[in-house]
Amino acid sequence: MTSFFYGHPLTDELFGLPLDIYLTPGLVHHWSSDVQSSSTEYVVAIKAYYTFNWPTKWRFGVAEGMSYIDNITYIEATEMEEKGYTPSNLLNYLDFSVDVNVGDLFNQKDWENMWVGYSLHHRSAIFENASQFGRIKGGSNYNTIYFQYDF
Repeated sequence: MTSFFYGHPLTDELFGLPLDIYLTPGLVHHWSSDVQSSSTEYVVAIKAYYTFNWPTKWRFGVAEGMSYIDNITYIEATEMEEKGYTPSNLLNYLDFSVDVNVGDLFNQKDWENMWVGYSLHHRSAIFENASQFGRIKGGSNYNTIYFQYDF
């Protein structure tokens, strides 16, 4: 899986909390393999980051949104088949991330706009509670590492 996300800043405070909030559309490519053909996933979400110092700058991030995939992945197709559900191309999207500031990590002021981290990319149907996803239960999780550059 390879992805590209853009973050449009919305605010740096939410209900008095120091949270950086972004509108984050993304394009995700799922590579072909022996068990699946390639597919393209389109994501739009709202992502919040909380930044803290320990002893370098770190961030926790959480995103909530929608994901549409043009070709159901093997992971989702097999899970839905086992449960007797028809897979949905449109699913809820969640993202949980933690990253560290590269400039702080290497003591390079010129690199302060770069972050490297871990993210969990999650698509799900919200436990049979959402009619827009066909009231199915299941989805997929992808563990990812990423590089982010703030322009």
